[in-house]
Amino acid sequence: MRKVLNEIKKYSIIIIAITAVLGILLIAMPDRMLAYTALFIGGAFTACGVLALISYISSAQKSKLTLVLGLISAVSGIIICIAYRQIMSVIVLIIGLFLLVGGIINLVNSFYISAKRNRSWLLTIVLAIASIVLGIVSIANPFETQSKLVQLIGIGLVVFAVTDLIAFIQIRNAAKEVAGRMQNSADEYGATEVEYEEVDEN
Repeated sequence: MRKVLNEIKKYSIIIIAITAVLGILLIAMPDRMLAYTALFIGGAFTACGVLALISYISSAQKSKLTLVLGLISAVSGIIICIAYRQIMSVIVLIIGLFLLVGGIINLVNSFYISAKRNRSWLLTIVLAIASIVLGIVSIANPFETQSKLVQLIGIGLVVFAVTDLIAFIQIRNAAKEVAGRMQNSADEYGATEVEYEEVDEN
C-alpha cells in the first residue's frame, strides 16, 4: 500500500511540474506555443488519416467508411497545420459574439434586478459590461485576442499548478502528523513490560 502511495505522490509531482512549465511557456511564448499545438494536433490528424488510407489499400476487404474517414482526417490535419491562425480567429470570433450577446442579455437582466431592489444588481452590471467589452475586443481584433487568450490559459495552468502543489504539501504534512500520532499511541499502549518468575513444580 505504501508503495502505491509513493507512486501516486511521484505522479502528482510530475503532473504539477508539467502543468507549471506548460503554463509558463504559454504565457511567455503564446504565438509559438499556439503554432506548436496546432502542428501537433494537425500532425496527429494527418497521421491517423494516412494510416487509415494505408489500411484501406492493404486490406483485402475494402471499407468505404475507412476510406472516407481517412481522407477527412488527413485533409483536416493538413488544413489545421496550414491555417491554424485563421481557425483560431474564427473560434475567437464565435466566443466574442457569445460574450457580447450574453453580456447584453445580462445587462438587461441587471436593470430588471435593480428595479426589484436586489443588492446583487451592481455586481451583475459590472460583469455584464466586462463581458460586452471583452466580446467587442474579440470581434474587433481576433488575431490579437487569440494570443491573450492563450496567455490567459497559461495563467490558469500556473495557478492550478501552484494550488495543486500547496494542496499536495498540506496533504503530505497531514499524513505525517497522523502517522506520528499513531506511532506515539503504539509506543504508549503497545509496549508493556511484564515481569514473571519461573516456578519449579518438582
